[in-house]
Amino acid sequence: MFKNFLYTQIYINIIANTQETVIYVEELHSNGSSDNYEEVFNSTKKAEIYEYIQLFANKSPIHYISILDNSPSYGAISTCDAKEDNFEYICTPEGWSYYTSKIDLLELQGRYHKVGLDFVFSSFIILSNFFKDKISNDMAMYILINEDNLTLSIFENSKLFFAANLDMENKDSDLNDELLMDIDDEELDLENSVSVDLESINVDDDIDSLDEFDDIEDLDTFDDMDEFSQDVQEEDLVAEKPSEDLLEDQSGFGVDYHRFSLIQSAVKNFYQDNKFDSKFIETVYIADSVGISNELKKFLEEEMFLNVFVRKMDLGHELCELAKVELK
Repeated sequence: MFKNFLYTQIYINIIANTQETVIYVEELHSNGSSDNYEEVFNSTKKAEIYEYIQLFANKSPIHYISILDNSPSYGAISTCDAKEDNFEYICTPEGWSYYTSKIDLLELQGRYHKVGLDFVFSSFIILSNFFKDKISNDMAMYILINEDNLTLSIFENSKLFFAANLDMENKDSDLNDELLMDIDDEELDLENSVSVDLESINVDDDIDSLDEFDDIEDLDTFDDMDEFSQDVQEEDLVAEKPSEDLLEDQSGFGVDYHRFSLIQSAVKNFYQDNKFDSKFIETVYIADSVGISNELKKFLEEEMFLNVFVRKMDLGHELCELAKVELK
């Protein structure tokens, strides 16, 4: 990151869901001060979204636009060995990788061609970074809850054992068998990065002629990011809802029960794989970016006998922090 700069640095971050699109912006001024803004748009109002993004992009020639990958193809696997031509894989120093399809990346770039995209970030890297103080410990499950989907992973001693992208629209969410892979002890070829830089992609090019994505940064830069303070390291438990509020909000209850069902199915798949016979999950850490009710916690505790801890997550802020790390 530039310590001295003449222009305001602007970070524009997009979280696009089916119903709503959140735009989170941070402005870092040359005098050391900063401002942040957040607006929520109906996702169908594309002209308004582009206009809002362009409003900030026009303020300074030093601006960066990041988006959370919301494509159906994104995922993570426990090794760095699996490679398919139609997918872009990014390997982490811990020996697991996250991926998305090249076609979906091109579609995403085309959708935002009016404003341009600098970075696409995976929910899996956001989730692992958000709980970096936990994943190096004993086996536990980690879940990022967004409006449209749940990003679920199981780590032990910083090694990824299982990962799933659970679509809230798909009640029979299919878990890819490729996600159930043993940790390979072979030496892995690490091509470290935290994002895909889209500047080098031409949306008109044929997918088969895509070059490697440029300007991939080293994930070791995460070590420089601030640790969560010990005061807030103890997870914020979701407050109890009064019973009358629950009666008034049956739709919210149904949404959290659906989330519980998806998690339960994912864990069942994990347990049914014979590679993990000796593994048992006792703890789950939830990154809550939407404001879940206490019912989800109750479901997981009472039906699955899990110890449940919840941290509130400002997803736009976390996306912005990754962009800053990428540019250091």
